[in-house]
Amino acid sequence: MGTIRSWISSALTADPSGMHWLMVGLMVVMVGLVASFVDLRPHVDEDFFFSTQDPQFQQSKKIDQLFPSESQLILDVWAPDISSERYLQQIGRLTKKIKSFDGVTGVRSLTAGPKDFDDALKSPLWNRLLIDEKKQSSNVIVLIEEKESSKLIRQIEDVIRQFDEKDFRIRIAGSPYVVEMIRRNIVHDFTYFSATVVILFGVAMSLIFHSLRVVMGMLTTCISAIMLLLIIQSLFGMKIGILTANLSTIVYVLTFSHLVFMTSNWRNIANQKRDDERRPIALDAYWTTLPPSFWCMVCTSLGFATLLLVQAKPLRELGFGGTIGTIVAFICAYTIYPFFLRWVIPPRNKVAGTERSSPFGARPFILPVVLLLGLTVSLAFGLPRLNTDPSLLDYFKKNEPLRDGLEYVDQHGGSSPLKLVVSAADGSKLNTSAAYEKMWELQRALEDQKAVGTVISLPVLMAEGDRPLFSFLLNWENLLRIMEKPEHDRIAKSFITKDRTKAMFLLRMVESKRKRYRAEVVNELRTIVRQHGFKPVLLGGIYQLQGQLAKLVSESMLEGLEWLFGIFFIVALIITRSFRTALAMIFGLSLCRFCMLGAAGFLGVPVDIISAPASNVCIGMAVDSMIHLVFAVRRNRGSEKDIWKAWVAARDEQWRAVLGSAAIIATGFAIFTLSSFPPTQRFGVVVVFGTLIDITATLLVLPLLAGANWKNVVKIMNANFRGRLDSVTNSQRLMRSRLRSSEHSHSPKPSA
Repeated sequence: MGTIRSWISSALTADPSGMHWLMVGLMVVMVGLVASFVDLRPHVDEDFFFSTQDPQFQQSKKIDQLFPSESQLILDVWAPDISSERYLQQIGRLTKKIKSFDGVTGVRSLTAGPKDFDDALKSPLWNRLLIDEKKQSSNVIVLIEEKESSKLIRQIEDVIRQFDEKDFRIRIAGSPYVVEMIRRNIVHDFTYFSATVVILFGVAMSLIFHSLRVVMGMLTTCISAIMLLLIIQSLFGMKIGILTANLSTIVYVLTFSHLVFMTSNWRNIANQKRDDERRPIALDAYWTTLPPSFWCMVCTSLGFATLLLVQAKPLRELGFGGTIGTIVAFICAYTIYPFFLRWVIPPRNKVAGTERSSPFGARPFILPVVLLLGLTVSLAFGLPRLNTDPSLLDYFKKNEPLRDGLEYVDQHGGSSPLKLVVSAADGSKLNTSAAYEKMWELQRALEDQKAVGTVISLPVLMAEGDRPLFSFLLNWENLLRIMEKPEHDRIAKSFITKDRTKAMFLLRMVESKRKRYRAEVVNELRTIVRQHGFKPVLLGGIYQLQGQLAKLVSESMLEGLEWLFGIFFIVALIITRSFRTALAMIFGLSLCRFCMLGAAGFLGVPVDIISAPASNVCIGMAVDSMIHLVFAVRRNRGSEKDIWKAWVAARDEQWRAVLGSAAIIATGFAIFTLSSFPPTQRFGVVVVFGTLIDITATLLVLPLLAGANWKNVVKIMNANFRGRLDSVTNSQRLMRSRLRSSEHSHSPKPSA
């Protein structure tokens, strides 16, 4: 350790010429490597929710293996009269055009499936699959291959624009389309906001630090940290995903936090020295800031590491990337930025050694702390209302064509697929008349549920196969064998297993009217299956995976944070060596947590997989500020016997760094509110709101709870109360005196 310390000291006190430019050159090299070899395209597919080892994901894949089928796009086509000749001709042309695209394995519509419109109305299959209940629109079902569908969706969108008219309105839905829209929004935000945040942070840093060299050093360090993270992720084979797309901004903030506190300490040291030697100042700032920064890195990396225990794939990717990014941010901050810091002439007061004024002083700020506590208690009642299971529709803005189209399709048959595999309770085969009748009863019971839209199942297929002439001469097994042939698209294989013991019900679930958690709806469907003499064997599909994901998000936000706070408490004890201070730090972090989550619950803000990590980001920033403040207390404790005076001196020393860091972070994340992607907007809003709570908890709550002499606090409160009481009493006396004077002046004078 001594060798490393002496080597660092030698590097920072050696001739400074050229080292900062070498750091700039290394940054340019890393940017070139990332541009040349790293895939910067965010990857989002239908299976982005879970890792391949997750039981829920494996169950869904097992269903796909038992009942092979293609992904579906749903085109809902509205017209005043869907039985008119013109409408059917347009449907035919639309069907033919889409069928010609590569990647389309089949198309089902009123002109590709049933014989004619009347046949579709009579058919138990085509009536459910193609025609709206109110007969105001019909569906064009596009079957696509399970591979990259971005190009195909763009082609279909071009066709929709060609055919879409006032009396022939086309709306598109389906899991592949929703996933593609999410991917496009993430690509847009990742591309534009990453660059904009860097520029905005640069401008904000220029206004705060008034030094081009400092800004150059900060930008070089932060960009280097981002590039190094992307390179490491690429070496581990990790692609940019739905959550790791925001990781670049998070790493930028983590790196920037180290730099702000190092720069603040550098300024404080410069104001205490009378000589003009700047290199030892940079070295002193380095060693002053390194210990608290190290513990900040430990706490933040542990916070991200806890996400590795969650089965949700996006959260695990964020946990891995965040852990690596936290370490990278620390390394870059203390290997790159110091060379810029010693390149800069430190600012000095006109009179060396003069103390700068502080807006805080020695006041305990009892009233603001009490108000914050009251706000926290009030907002905490919003926690039970927290919506951690939003619908897919909440990923898109209201009153826009995309959201309106998805919502229309959702209300007319459902938009989120759920695959329900059942078997007979007694294990018997399902190719008998008795099983057919029981499955029809289950079909009707499922269709009666408000959360369920269209249901396609084995009894519907069997009823469709029983319609042709002479079909009564065939038994159910022969009908199934016929429907397994290529000329019938092997459709029976998609709904019953080869041994005839398991059947699948394909449900399109309604999202727009859902007021309960998906897990509750799924459990209710399981109960209905059992009530009708069947056993639910497997459950899969986007609806089921999202329900499980919502449960994991809720656990990570409400229960997982308990373990994280326990770890932070242990680290706080090690750092502060004071049970009271450690408890005060955890209490301050709890205020941030309850305020952010409670406000989201009261306002009905959906907490989706993208916006959920915002609370972790805010708590991580609050930990950073608190640790730096605590280390400042330890530095001032030697010269101050009174612990409160040590806290006052520490706050006077660090408040600029805390406020400056928070202001720039809030400004940077505020740009996310300009996104057209609601989850990104919610992420930005939560971080900005949480930053305001962080500032108050760090500068007001923590010093009061950890350093104030409560006897003096009680005296101050009593004095204030008595002063206000005396003021009220004096006001009342003055008012009564004025009233008496007024009555006396208006009373009639006695006559002479």
